[in-house]
Amino acid sequence: MKKDKSFIRYFIALAIPVVIQQLLVNLLAITDTIMVGGISENAISAITVANKFFLIYNLAIFGLTNGVGLFISQYYGAKDHDNCNRTLHFGLILVCLLSFAGMGILILCPDWVLTIFVKDTTIIEMGRQYNDIVRFSYLPYGISQMMAIAYRVKGDSSLPLGAGIVSFVLNIFLNYVLIFGKLSFPQMGIEGAALATALSRLAEALVLIMNMFKKNDEYYIFKKYGFLSKEKAIEIIHKSLPLICNETIWALSMNLIFLNYCFVDESYIPALTVVDQIGSLSYVVFAGFASAVGVVIGNTLGANELDKAKDLSKIMLRIGLMINVVVSIFVAATSFVIPGLYSLGKESTVMATRLLLIKCAFMWTQGYSETVYYVLRAGGDTKSVFLIDGFFMICGPLLMSYLFTRVFNVDTYMLFAIVEGVYVLKIFVATYFYHKETWLKNLTLEII
Repeated sequence: MKKDKSFIRYFIALAIPVVIQQLLVNLLAITDTIMVGGISENAISAITVANKFFLIYNLAIFGLTNGVGLFISQYYGAKDHDNCNRTLHFGLILVCLLSFAGMGILILCPDWVLTIFVKDTTIIEMGRQYNDIVRFSYLPYGISQMMAIAYRVKGDSSLPLGAGIVSFVLNIFLNYVLIFGKLSFPQMGIEGAALATALSRLAEALVLIMNMFKKNDEYYIFKKYGFLSKEKAIEIIHKSLPLICNETIWALSMNLIFLNYCFVDESYIPALTVVDQIGSLSYVVFAGFASAVGVVIGNTLGANELDKAKDLSKIMLRIGLMINVVVSIFVAATSFVIPGLYSLGKESTVMATRLLLIKCAFMWTQGYSETVYYVLRAGGDTKSVFLIDGFFMICGPLLMSYLFTRVFNVDTYMLFAIVEGVYVLKIFVATYFYHKETWLKNLTLEII
């Protein structure tokens, strides 16, 4: 009993900084939307549509960094610090390549990524202005995500949290002065929001990179660690690719679901934006605790304590389920207040409140599945991860959104309830793959 309580305290202490940092990331997007709402509802729609491509990039980076991170985590658990650093450096190279690819698409096809979702020329023009600046933040954002993963897996969540706080404070300040032209700065409107976002992401990356110049840091940049062997690099790519594909498919599916909502009526975009952002805040609470699950399981498997990893996963699944239910209840209780913070019209505010209540009824199911996702991923079972996440997304929510907009033509509330309700089935799929126990393995032994 004492050991259980001690572990729970350790687990929560590890998870909370991650949750706070991820909340700050999402609060940046919310403050952007709230402040830009002072311009017009079209500005809210423009940023929402412009960020749909960033969602794809972000989740591809998420898949890549977490694929690399599961190896760093297991190497750290095995006390193989040289391979930790070699893997991190390899991960940074891959992140740079993916970031340049994302930036290249926005440079070559600036309008295409917007016209997929909307036809309104005003929204498209404002979205282009936003992306023309924000695209240059992709590289520092990707680097900061890789560095944050590397520090978390060794139990240091405070540094990524500190970098996130710097980014958050800077973003709010720059939003205020650049969007509205305060403190003698020019009034830049939506371009000001984009510049504030870009500079705050750059600041976050610099804080994390500068720490690598300290000689006492485990990731000291000037120490010669050598390079990963060809076999290990291939194994990391082999394990990371399913995660990248999974997250990319998930992001594309979310964008296509959004496109189906727009097919019903583009005027619903502001209300859907509010629901998405509040839902994302709840999601990062789930994901923050779940990522701590991944760190604990990864380190334990790397230490070759497979039975212990199995026991700990059961404890953390129970903790995660309780957290998921509590967060869902909290969001439901505040759903009548939160939409009022945005500068929406009356109709959009009412719609946002109703959609939030529908979302809360099913939100906890995604939280549970997220915890299982991180357990499976920590053991390198990326195929099962794809089946319970990306593949399920295509055959479940995406398919339902298409059928009930293009074939059955139901109203927005019914459509939203059907799409969200499908996630209940994901509980059974995730639990099945968890009990298969194909995730119970030590990756450091497999690739030595």
